[in-house]
Amino acid sequence: MNTALLHNLSVLVTRPAEKSANMCALLAANAAHPVAFPTIEISPITEQHPDFGPLKQTIMNLDLFDIIICVSANAARLAGELIDQYWPQLPINIQWFAIGEQTATALAQFDIQAQVATGCQDSESLLAAPALQQIPASKVLILKGHAGRALLGEALASRGAIVTEVPLYNRLIPVYTDQYVNSILYKSSLSAILITSGEALQNLTAITRDSLNKFAQNSLFATDLIVPSARVAEIAATQQYQRITVAAAADDQSMLAALLSVKGLEADNEKTK
Repeated sequence: MNTALLHNLSVLVTRPAEKSANMCALLAANAAHPVAFPTIEISPITEQHPDFGPLKQTIMNLDLFDIIICVSANAARLAGELIDQYWPQLPINIQWFAIGEQTATALAQFDIQAQVATGCQDSESLLAAPALQQIPASKVLILKGHAGRALLGEALASRGAIVTEVPLYNRLIPVYTDQYVNSILYKSSLSAILITSGEALQNLTAITRDSLNKFAQNSLFATDLIVPSARVAEIAATQQYQRITVAAAADDQSMLAALLSVKGLEADNEKTK
C-alpha cells in the first residue's frame, strides 16, 4: 500500500472504544493521523441489570437450540464469557453462525467454531446462506445488542424457525461536551470519516449538531465518508453527506483499502490539474 497517500491526514474512527485500536494502528502504519471518536458506547448487561435473569437462563439452556447466531464481535465476546461460566463443555449438535470474520474470531477465542457465509458482513448476506434456507421448526437463538435490527429474526421466523433473540448489551450514544465536539469535528481539519454501521452514522450526525443545534454541519457533510454497505450509503445520502464511498466490507482492512482508493484517486486528479 502507498502510505504516502495518507501522510498526515486526519481520519475519524467511529468504532466503539474497545474496537477502535486496530483500525487506529492500521491508519498510523499508513502515515495517517487517526482520531478516535466513538459514536456508539457498548454497555454490557451485567448481573445488576433487570434483563440479566432472562439472559442467564437462555445461556444455561443453550443445548435446547439447533442454531445459534452471533451478530457482532461484542455479542460474541460477551456470550463467550457467560458460556465459559455455565458450560465447562460446549453443548454438541449446535450450528453456530457469525456475521463477519471479526465475530467468528471473537467466538474462536472461546473454542466456538462458527460458520461465516462467503462475503457475510450483514444480516442480508447471512440470510442468503444455504444452510439457513430450509429450517422449519428449527430452534434459533440470536445473540445481539438491545434494539438491533429486526430483519434477521423476522426473516428466519418466516422460514418456519422458532426464534429467540436475547440482548447481551445496550448501545448508547456517547456524551461529549460541545467544546470537545467542536475541537474534534470542526477544528481538526478532518480528511475522512470511517463509519461501520447505520447506527454509528446516525449517532454521528446527531452528535455533530451539538446540544443547541448551533454547529453548521456543511464541512462535515463535505468530508470523504467511507461506509461498509450500500444500505449505509443510502442513509448517508439522506443525511446530506456528499462524498460517500462504499467499502467491500466493514472490517478494518476493507475500510482502509477503500480510504486508500479514495485518496489515490484524489491524488491522481490533482496531478492532472
